[in-house]
This record gives sequence, structure tokens and C-alpha cells, in this order.
Amino acid sequence: MRDYTHIDRFLDKLIDQVYPQPQDPGHTAWAIESVESFIHFTGTLNGMSVLDLGCGEAFLQDTFERFGYDYAGVCLGEDYQVARSNNRSVYEVDFSFLDWWKDESVDFLYSRHSLEHSPMPLLTLMEWHRVSKRYLGVVVPSPVHWTYVGRNHYYVLNDPQWRNLFDVAGFDVIYSHVKTHNMSPDPNGTEVEIEYWYLLEKKKPNPVVEIG
Repeated sequence: MRDYTHIDRFLDKLIDQVYPQPQDPGHTAWAIESVESFIHFTGTLNGMSVLDLGCGEAFLQDTFERFGYDYAGVCLGEDYQVARSNNRSVYEVDFSFLDWWKDESVDFLYSRHSLEHSPMPLLTLMEWHRVSKRYLGVVVPSPVHWTYVGRNHYYVLNDPQWRNLFDVAGFDVIYSHVKTHNMSPDPNGTEVEIEYWYLLEKKKPNPVVEIG
């Protein structure tokens, strides 16, 4: 039996680096665009469940509910307090430890600008795989603009590195997109790569082949 005492202590120490993410118009617009893009591929039926992982102040609740999803989000600290004060459907839960959710209990998991904050993204993805019935939508920052390091940014990876983690965790990439944006006040400025969007689907189990 493994002893996780030290790992628990390390994770408790890292919690101090978690910071609030107030809503802002730019990130809100990009987030809504990504949700609409993913739902274009997955489709939706009223009552389908979504779990917004690292949801901040749960500013996407209205967007998901507009598409008929039964919304819940998970976040920590000040974001949770703000979300609750606004009557959002949120839980104060570390998104790497979704003990409240059973195996294959959520139709669609969504993560925007949260996975790079995990100190153990592969294990986090494996936990999300456990909870997901089928789909996971992931938006992560591109190091081209955001660079590789930052406060509480432990894993800002390149596209092939993310795809490798998705594969090992048990997901296939069924849609991807590189989001660009003109970060300059000049309307004719250069478009900069800012985000990677991935729509993932749980891999289908290999069929059992009987011999003889």
C-alpha cells in the first residue's frame, strides 16, 4: 500500500498558489465561443449533464443552460464564494479529486484554462476519464503567447505534448482548433496563437476476440 502522506502535504502547500479568476469580457467571449464550437460537434439534449472543471465564478452556467445542459461547476477559494453569492451551481472541490461523482456519471466535462494549473495533469485527466460518460472539452493556453511559466501555471505544453497525455489517459481527439487573436490595438495587427481547443472522446474498449 502506497503512503500518500507526503503528496498530501505537497498538495496542501500548492493550494496557497491558487488565485481568483474574476470574469472579464475577453475571456468570457473566448470561452463561450469554445463551448459553442464543442456543442456543434457533440450535440445536446435537454437534461444532459455538464461539469465545468475549474469554473472560476461559474460565468458559463448561463451559456450551458441555454443549450439545455444541467450545469455544475467545481472551483476553490474566493471564486467559490463569489459563485455561491451569485446563486451559481458550484461545489468547492479540487478538480483532480472528484470523489462526489461516480464512474461515467457526467455526459460532458469541460475545462478552460484550468488543466495547466494541475501539478499532475496526466492523473487529473485519468480522473476526468473516470467520471466522463463520453466527452471532454479542453481549452489550454498556448505557450506562444502565454509563455511556459506563470503563477500557478505548472504545465503550459505544446500541442504534441497535450495529445500524448490525452492518449495515455484514454481519450481520442475528435476535433481540435488553434485559437488566434489580435492582441494589438491596431485592427490590422498580427493574429497571435493564444489557445488550443480539444474535443475528446473516451476510447472505445477493444473488442474481445474469442479464439477456438
